[in-house]
Amino acid sequence: MNSWLPFNAVCDGTSLVDKILLEKNRFSKPILSEEQLDEIQEKIISAYNNKELIRITYYNSGYCYEMKNVIKKIDAIQRKIVLANGKSLFFSQIIDVSS
Repeated sequence: MNSWLPFNAVCDGTSLVDKILLEKNRFSKPILSEEQLDEIQEKIISAYNNKELIRITYYNSGYCYEMKNVIKKIDAIQRKIVLANGKSLFFSQIIDVSS
């Protein structure tokens, strides 16, 4: 039996520290102007019509994520896009689109 154990092994402090760091990095969703929303919408429609690979930055649960993909479908009723990899994003999640 070991007579000495590091602090992290005794109380599993690493998972607690990781949780604190994750919570610290969270932020609120950016508020976009009408012009920015219109520009995003135009880029999405253009990329869909031309079957272009685009970079989408989206917000989810306090964090921003980025992915490159091709838009497979635009669902105007549910206000979301479906990407070629099967992932769906609501328009309200999208904060930036670029080529």
